[in-house]
Amino acid sequence: MKNSFTKIATALLLVNMSLMWGCGPTPVIEPSYLPQDVKQSCTINSTDFNKWYASGTAAQNGFVLPANSVTFPHHNNCDFYLWSHQMFLWITSPVSSGQYKSGNTVLESPVFYTVSPAENGKRELIPHVPNTPLRVNSHISQNGPNKLPVIIDREGRLFEVENSNTNGKVMLLNNAGKQVELGHIETLENGLHTFIDKQGKEIQQPKALLKSKINTLRVVQEFKTNGKSIFLDAQGNTIDTEVGQATQDGLIDQHGSLVYYISMVNDVYAYFLTGGQQGVIDTTTFPTTEGARDSICAFARTHGTTLLDSNALAIELKTSWVETTNLPNLGSYITIDAVVPNYDKTNPNKWIPKGERTTKLALIGMHIVGSADKHPELIWATFEHRNNAPNASYTYLDSTGRTKTVPKDTGTHWLLSNNANADSVNHSHIGVSGDTLVGKNGYVIGASNTLRTKPWGTANNVVPNAEDVSAAASNSEIISLNNAINSLLVGNDIRKNYYLLGATWTKGGHGPNGLAYPANSMSLNDAIGTSQLANSTMETYFQFDTLYNQNGSCFRCHSNSSTQGLYPNDLSHIFAETKPLTTFKKK
Repeated sequence: MKNSFTKIATALLLVNMSLMWGCGPTPVIEPSYLPQDVKQSCTINSTDFNKWYASGTAAQNGFVLPANSVTFPHHNNCDFYLWSHQMFLWITSPVSSGQYKSGNTVLESPVFYTVSPAENGKRELIPHVPNTPLRVNSHISQNGPNKLPVIIDREGRLFEVENSNTNGKVMLLNNAGKQVELGHIETLENGLHTFIDKQGKEIQQPKALLKSKINTLRVVQEFKTNGKSIFLDAQGNTIDTEVGQATQDGLIDQHGSLVYYISMVNDVYAYFLTGGQQGVIDTTTFPTTEGARDSICAFARTHGTTLLDSNALAIELKTSWVETTNLPNLGSYITIDAVVPNYDKTNPNKWIPKGERTTKLALIGMHIVGSADKHPELIWATFEHRNNAPNASYTYLDSTGRTKTVPKDTGTHWLLSNNANADSVNHSHIGVSGDTLVGKNGYVIGASNTLRTKPWGTANNVVPNAEDVSAAASNSEIISLNNAINSLLVGNDIRKNYYLLGATWTKGGHGPNGLAYPANSMSLNDAIGTSQLANSTMETYFQFDTLYNQNGSCFRCHSNSSTQGLYPNDLSHIFAETKPLTTFKKK
């Protein structure tokens, strides 16, 4: 396995996941940080909260059990948000060896596997072994249903991008529908472009030649000329983009640290995938039932493995981290020791990896995606550290039911913004080419200003789901639960510094259509809950503005509207690309 990472080794972190629960005094969220007069529309009492703990009683930094996804209650939105919170507390719970065979956290234990970056279209599941470094990526890619990079046009529509190069040739279609090899592109004085073929003749009414099979109305072909990209769709329309290029993005915080990422799956997911590829487990949909769980557990036992938390069902994670050097309030972060690449910065706009160094990383974001009873489309939840980025203005309901407005955050103290009132926000400054970082969109490599445009995953101007009559009502559910969990976590529990932004799913577990409620059809396939969800560390440049956009759902990229939309290959970008487990225990 080691040799399979040779080409990308310098672009990765080797992380010693000896997680520290902060250093010194632990600052926590002040009561005034979130509205305290919010309507208590989603909450939990101390009796039920204590049941989350393995000991039966809440304790500072205590071990929390995973939510039982097999018996998951799904009566209202709050059930989904409670599931999300309990999963986060479980994943970040410290463990003291024993069954977990780790002295750190569930996240680092053998319950989870690291998913490698794709190499030649394939990923590997890397077991977590105590005191063995894990691999972390230094950039993030945004991919659509066809597993292609995505861009946003100036109207807020999301498109996937195909590379125009085919076997060394750039091919497209002419007005007769015939394939033509492109010679070059001429840019006219009015900014329009003329496509010229290899014989020097103008290609009349050029159209994209697409290989994709899923929702091709939202797929474009990329052509490059004079260092710029032109995007053409299958109808011959040129797509005017706001972002500029469809590449992988990097992100730097205000203290000069790159943001690093690691994807993981739990053991249930790993054995589900492996059993499916061996033809002994049904992988038509992700597991949601007791029977599905039992078949996965039985398969694991044939290979000498007992799944400790099988009731969690299938879990997929993506986490984000920054270096702790010069990081204020370090004690408020969960941290890991790491070895990171150095960069040759001789050219300030082209950083080339050169050697490595040891450092410490702090957790700033986490996506938690998991299957649950009657919800094979998965529950999609996300968490952030409270200091990441300023919030745009939002509304909520107070205890009397009156709508109140929280103004946009101010200040220069944010991790991912040095000016909450900056005119230019959420624009990528860093592209990734192989293992090299380059300036992007005319910017020099460096920190950018990030704004959380929809702080609680809901647009201000629409009804977000059938249960909530307004954005304010939806926001209140998330805020009130964050307040409740914060008040019940004991003492200086470091997890008080992280909050739930929201979660999304479909009604009754129907196959997602990629649209957010209320789409034109307002069908059972629309994303509901907080259906305009984005994490400032992982969808930084793919947040939509404060207005509603029916393409702003997680399911826009994690679905396949041409099928029932519930196949694991449709929902998970790593499922089809990941090789089965090859490191089994002896029988």
